[in-house]
Amino acid sequence: MNAIVVVDRHSISRIALRLVSLLLALAVAVACGSPESDPVAAVADQPHRILVVHSYSSAFTWTRQLHEGIIEGLARNGLIGDRDYRLQTFEMDTRITFTSPQQIEQRAAEALEALRAFEPDLLFVTDDVALEHVAVKYAEESPDTPLPTVFAGINVDPTIYAPIGSLDVPGGTITGALERIPHTEAFATAKRLFPDVTRIVILADAGAGSETVRAELQRDDQAAGARPFEVLDFLLLETFEQWQRAVVDYQDKADLIAVVNFHQLRDASGDIVPPADVIEWMMAENKLPELGLVADWAREGILVAVGNSGLKTGAHVGALGADILNGADPATVPIVDPQQTDANFNLGRARSLGIEFSPDELAAADAVFETIGAQ
Repeated sequence: MNAIVVVDRHSISRIALRLVSLLLALAVAVACGSPESDPVAAVADQPHRILVVHSYSSAFTWTRQLHEGIIEGLARNGLIGDRDYRLQTFEMDTRITFTSPQQIEQRAAEALEALRAFEPDLLFVTDDVALEHVAVKYAEESPDTPLPTVFAGINVDPTIYAPIGSLDVPGGTITGALERIPHTEAFATAKRLFPDVTRIVILADAGAGSETVRAELQRDDQAAGARPFEVLDFLLLETFEQWQRAVVDYQDKADLIAVVNFHQLRDASGDIVPPADVIEWMMAENKLPELGLVADWAREGILVAVGNSGLKTGAHVGALGADILNGADPATVPIVDPQQTDANFNLGRARSLGIEFSPDELAAADAVFETIGAQ
């Protein structure tokens, strides 16, 4: 019996190309009748090539934990580094070092160059910059060489990009996990810990994603109804001076300060203020309890933080990637918010504010840090 295989060059993926190579090698071996080599084993033993492009750098705990989670998710599905895949990583470092539009474009060009040189079978991208400037750009520029892509940590609606048709059915080569600030859970935690709180203010730097978070919070609150307390304002702040002024101004107006992010505040010269300097100032000048809306802010010194877990989210997308390498079609894999959260406490900050948490709360926490700026 003869089998006919038809390959559409416009839709074939790199993973499918491995199958084609396997069939060709087998055909050559049969035609030549060579018993000296096993072409099936030779091709099957080739490890997958996986590229991870991070918007930020591994100095940022969120990025580092996403990366660790991706590897864990691959392992859960039986894929072990060096044995089953070769991994290459590119850190764009656009949160602290390369922050201007020109620098971001340059880093994206370098990431795309690394991608084309490595020729991965699967691409992971983390956070919005890498999705827009690397994954989407590659998909638009190279439609004849589609690359299965899985993203994590995306604040924007990814369907604004042409290669992504919808959340339910992406329709192309790109799928992944959204990042939605779990403000409902965070606010409920704050109300449980601080029942007398009635008014809060939310502070964020003006970095990528902050406006999306604000719009999302407003939209979700309109749909869900009343909050457990009044949100006096949601401030997007460009400079450290504006941040300092806002914290001081709300000492007598609010009962709690919620913090989205503080890593892209600029000084008078336009340079990024080190996050540790922001925390040091906050610890000295802010007398209100703080609620971080990113889980890792408790590590840096924020009193309580409830947010998305980098490790758990990374494991989620790592498992998605493994499924795709095993034959799943990213075009039909829904894009979802995995809702993988952590609740963390900083006892060093609690002591400085004279606050005590119940043993039950601490026992239920995902992490408890004894010092400010814990490693």
